[in-house]
Amino acid sequence: MSLSGLSRDPRIIIFALVLSASLIGLAPIPTEHGLDSRLKYGLDLEGGSWLQLQLQGAVVDLDCDPLEILRTQFSSLGQIDELSARSGTYQINIAGEVSKDDVEEIGYTGARVIERTNQTRITLSVSPEYVILTYLKSALDADVKTVGVEPVRYEIRSNVTRESLNAILAPVNGSVAAGEEAFVEGVTPETVDETKKVLDQKLNRLGLQDIRVRVVGNRFILIDLAGVDVDTAQDVVGKPGKFEIRIQTKGNESMHVLYGDAVQAVEHPKSGAGGRVGVPFMLSEDGAQLFQRAAIDSGATRNPQAHYVTMLLDKDEIFSAPLATELAGSLEKAPMRNLEATVGTGDEGWTKGRELYIHLREGALPVNVEIIGSGQVTAALGAQFMRQITIAGIIALLIVALIVYYRYREKRIVIPMVGTSLSEVFIMLGIWSWAGWQLDLASIAGIITVIGTGVDHLFIITDELLRGEAEAPKPQPSKNLKPSQKNIQAKAEQLAQEGGKISIPGGKVYVARLSRAFAIILGAALTTIFAMAPLVWMGFGALQGFALIIIIGVLIGVGVARPAYGKILGYILSENGRNA
Repeated sequence: MSLSGLSRDPRIIIFALVLSASLIGLAPIPTEHGLDSRLKYGLDLEGGSWLQLQLQGAVVDLDCDPLEILRTQFSSLGQIDELSARSGTYQINIAGEVSKDDVEEIGYTGARVIERTNQTRITLSVSPEYVILTYLKSALDADVKTVGVEPVRYEIRSNVTRESLNAILAPVNGSVAAGEEAFVEGVTPETVDETKKVLDQKLNRLGLQDIRVRVVGNRFILIDLAGVDVDTAQDVVGKPGKFEIRIQTKGNESMHVLYGDAVQAVEHPKSGAGGRVGVPFMLSEDGAQLFQRAAIDSGATRNPQAHYVTMLLDKDEIFSAPLATELAGSLEKAPMRNLEATVGTGDEGWTKGRELYIHLREGALPVNVEIIGSGQVTAALGAQFMRQITIAGIIALLIVALIVYYRYREKRIVIPMVGTSLSEVFIMLGIWSWAGWQLDLASIAGIITVIGTGVDHLFIITDELLRGEAEAPKPQPSKNLKPSQKNIQAKAEQLAQEGGKISIPGGKVYVARLSRAFAIILGAALTTIFAMAPLVWMGFGALQGFALIIIIGVLIGVGVARPAYGKILGYILSENGRNA
C-alpha cells in the first residue's frame, strides 16, 4: 500500500478525526480568568469538600380505620352526632355551628358545609387514603404520599421509627401492619431522584459548576463540591432558596407580592380541564390577603391578561403567566388561599409541573436528610495530588517505551506503538472534557491501567505480524526463549543482515495474521468490559469513574486505535514503508 492509500484508509481517517476532536476538547478556551481548559477536575485534584447524606424516611403499610381518624379530627369542633361513609363520601353531623374555614384548617379543602338548626352537616368527597394522609401529615408535620395501588402503602418523608409511628396511630386505634415488610426504612426511587434533582438545581443555580451528585441505593446521596469549603457546602445543601411572587404593573415593571414563607402547602401536579397540568398550592391567611391587595392595586383583577404573575427562586424566573380570569373575579370579592399554577399539557406540561412543584417548596429538599459524613481537601493538597499523578503518568509512558524498545529494538515499531498509547490518553481525556465529567484520582488511575492493557494488545498485533517461521531464516535461538520470542529473535537477526529493516509479507498473509491478532484482542477486551460493568452499574464512590474510563478506553482502543495501529504498522514494515 502506498502512503496516499494509507491516508485514505477509513481506519486511519476515523482515528485522525477522533483524535482531532479530542485535542479540540482539551484546547484552552478564553474565560474571564484567562485561558482555561474545558477539562474539569474533581475535588481531590482541585480541592473542595464532600458530603454524605442519608435520606430519612420509611415506606409503611398501615392498619387504620378512616372513620376513627375522622372522629378524632372533628371531635375538636364539637360533639359528633353522626359519622358515616356513603358511596365514596363521608358525612359528619356536628352539634352547633362549624364554618368552612374550620374544616379547611383540619386539612379538608373543598368540603361541603351545610348549617342547620343547632347542627352542621359536613360532606367530604375524599378517599380513605386521603383521610389517612391528612392525619399523618398533621401528626408528623411531614410530607406523606401514597405508594402503589393494591395494597396502598405510605411513604413518610421524615425520620420515623415503627414504635413512634405506632404511638401516633394509637389514638385512632391504628398501627403499622404486622411483618417486617410493613415498615421499610428509606424512600422510593422516585423520591431519591426528586431529591437529587433539587440538589442539582440548587447547586447549579448558585453557580457551583464543578459538582457531582451521586445516588447510592434508596437512602444515600454523595456530593462532591470542588472549590467549596465544607461549611459552605453544608449550608448550601441544607438551606432553602429565596422564593418570591411578583405581579406585573405597567410595561416591564412589577411589584413584590409575597415571599416563600406565605406558601403553606404544595400539592403534586395534577391534570385538569383540557389535559392542562397544574400545581395546586395554598397560601396563609396573611399571604392570601397580600395577594388579593396586590392583584387589585395593580389592576390585574380588571384586566388579568395584561398582568402576569411571576415566580422567582433566588432571582431566577421559574414561572410566568397572566392571572386567570375566574381567579381575578374571585379576588375582587375576597382573598383566595387555594391557588393553582397551570404550566401546560402533555409530557412537557408534566415535566414543567414537577419542576414547579420543587421550586414552590423554595428549593427545600422533599425529604429530610442527615449529613452522616463530610470532609475537605485543601487546594494545596489537590495541587500536590495533581503533580504526583502527572509524574506517575509520564513515568508509566516512559517505562512502556523502554519495554517496547527492549523487546523489538526497532524505532519503526517503538514510535508508532508509544504514539498510539499516547493518543489513546488524549482521546480519553477529550471524551471526559466534552462530556463535562470530572477527572479525579480514580479516573487517572483508570487511564494508567488502560495504558498497560493497551500495550498488551499492541504487543499481540506486533507479534502476530512478525510471526511466520516459513518466511524467516532458521537461526539457532536460545533454548530459554518461548516459540514466539524465538521467532522475533530470528526476525531481529534477519534485520541485522538486511541493514536494519524488518519486513512482513502483504496480501492475504498480512490480513490473516491481523485478523488472528484482533480475535485475541477482542476476547480480552470483552472480558475487561464485563468485569468493569458491575462497578459502573453499582456506582459507589470513585469506583464508578475508575471502571467507566477503563471501559471507554478499551472501546476506543479496540474500535479506533488498534485498527489504525495495525494498518500503520503494516505499512511501515512493508516494502513501501521500508523504502519511504
